Amino acid sequence: MDWEFIIHHLVSGYIIVMAALALFFTVLRVIGKKQAIGRIVAIFVFCFYLVGVLTVTGICIKASFSPQIVYIPFVDMITGSVDTVLNIIMIIPMGIFLPMLYKKYDKFANIALIGFLMSLSIEIVQIFGFGTTDINDLITNTVGVCLGYAVFRGLRKFIPKSWISQVQADDPRFYYEPILLWVMSLLIMIAVQPHICNILFPVNLNNNEMHMW
Repeated sequence: MDWEFIIHHLVSGYIIVMAALALFFTVLRVIGKKQAIGRIVAIFVFCFYLVGVLTVTGICIKASFSPQIVYIPFVDMITGSVDTVLNIIMIIPMGIFLPMLYKKYDKFANIALIGFLMSLSIEIVQIFGFGTTDINDLITNTVGVCLGYAVFRGLRKFIPKSWISQVQADDPRFYYEPILLWVMSLLIMIAVQPHICNILFPVNLNNNEMHMW
């Protein structure tokens, strides 16, 4: 794994995401939905994590339609056990962030569903030349988000309720906010980030280089 490549794309993507988040919270403030400082910070950290996931899964480079699809489940999990474990670990934080930030997602069924849908969106985008679309990744990522939720449930008793109340939204209207943040990050990484990376790191970027994780 090329860490310099990852850092360049992570930084160039997150710069735009931060600008979008600043605009998002400014609009909320203007319409009278002021957010607690703790929650704003937590959302910025959460989106940094989302951009990181998109970067290491290859959703960060210019690509063309060249599908590489693995249809057979479980076989690669055995032959590539290290990648399987890493895929699970990568998504565990999502299972922690979501119920921490949104009370609506403090349910196993909701966590499993959104984890599956987010992973599915990655696999669909990867069909267009951003990597290999693998049913095993869909399985391991869904397992990872569920494990993350189990970790959150185990740790919640040690987290001060006053802190949770600052960062967690319990209004049902926030049910779609993480999906909005995910789609925003995804679109930025696909459409805007490669151009920013080319500006910031022109020597190190090769538009024809494909990094497969």
